[in-house]
Amino acid sequence: MTEGDFTNSRSTRMHKLIQATSFAALLALSGAGQATELNFNIPSFSLTGVNASYGDRVSSFGSGYGSAGGATPNIVVDFVTNNNSNFTIYASGYASLVNALGHSSFNVPGYVQLTPDAGFDVVLMGFQVAGWSVSSYPNSRIRVIDLASNSFLDTGLFTFGTNTVLSYPAQPIRSSLGLRIMVDDFGDLGLDNLVFGQVASVPEASTVTMLLAGLVAVGGLARRRGVLARAPVGPV
Repeated sequence: MTEGDFTNSRSTRMHKLIQATSFAALLALSGAGQATELNFNIPSFSLTGVNASYGDRVSSFGSGYGSAGGATPNIVVDFVTNNNSNFTIYASGYASLVNALGHSSFNVPGYVQLTPDAGFDVVLMGFQVAGWSVSSYPNSRIRVIDLASNSFLDTGLFTFGTNTVLSYPAQPIRSSLGLRIMVDDFGDLGLDNLVFGQVASVPEASTVTMLLAGLVAVGGLARRRGVLARAPVGPV
């Protein structure tokens, strides 16, 4: 092997090392995404907030579930009304939604909570809301907050139109704390086709700094070795 071949071989190995390190850093930052869908097509037509297991730690798909990319074994779902009453699932009545999460009474505030395990983030990808029957409903309000009460979506008070289906959010919402989809007037409104996912949590800033410092160090080492390899060889 000539000196040039040796230099090129060492440079190629170092380049591959840099590529592998960069790829590992990107994987650590992004995590592997998974998602599922709750379509509320389930045999039991009542959901009690504290006791309901529907949507918890989804690892397989059947009645009531639609796969939107994978299982969500690290997410727990809770269905809660402010008066601790049961939700009801309606096969029809909420515009074009089929098997929507509603209530037997009107104007019942409630929420759906998505809570990730430690080390994971929940990602809210979408849900749909419609009004009951052929009526319009003033003073409707839909919000998404995290468990520290940070707001990600707030429609404010508005009149929900007749025979209307609205889709939220415009962009996915991600949180390591957990998210609540809050509806001021369940019964008036029903919710369906809830899609959420999980991803590995983003490393803390110190971890990111260490990853980047490692990349810089590897790059500097590669440049230094390249310079030394190109330096003229003195007499022996």
